[in-house]
Amino acid sequence: MKIKILMTSVMIALSARLAFAENTDRPKLPYYDWGACPFECCAYRQWVSTRGLNAHVSRSEGSPVTFRVKKDLTVRGLTGVVITRKYGVTRIVKPVQVGIAPDGRYPEISLQPGEAVYTLYYQGEGADLFWYRGKAYSAEIAVPDDAPPDSRIARVLSRPGYEWWVLIQDRDGNAGWTRETGAFAHIDACE
Repeated sequence: MKIKILMTSVMIALSARLAFAENTDRPKLPYYDWGACPFECCAYRQWVSTRGLNAHVSRSEGSPVTFRVKKDLTVRGLTGVVITRKYGVTRIVKPVQVGIAPDGRYPEISLQPGEAVYTLYYQGEGADLFWYRGKAYSAEIAVPDDAPPDSRIARVLSRPGYEWWVLIQDRDGNAGWTRETGAFAHIDACE
């Protein structure tokens, strides 16, 4: 009887540990990436509106409007946040080494067939911000669906759901949030 109780206790402890390990492998949602500018050459600087829009008190279109941006108005993009509400899943098919660690070591991580990474958002030029074993990484790991099958190192099972909110400021010093980032020219420093 004591052995059965002991075995049951061990099984419960192992199950709890595996559940905890599995949960830490996945990012907690929503995931906030403060200061992110989610494409190559994206820059917080002077932007020009291409149409009218509202700037809000908080990151909600239901919050009060702080000021109205008219077409052709110059504003300053101060900062932003990418908020991932649903992560994507990518399954590794072939071994791959990605990333450069802050100390310059390459690769930062080695991914093996069968492992999964959780995509947080697309960063541009083929790179994603993704979650792997409790940490966020930036790298290009997915090959386009139209690439030959033997060149694919990963299989994209789903893409993430995210939004990008930016804090803008007008000439009078009024500041407010918007996610209507497509309504501005000159966000791309490479143009």
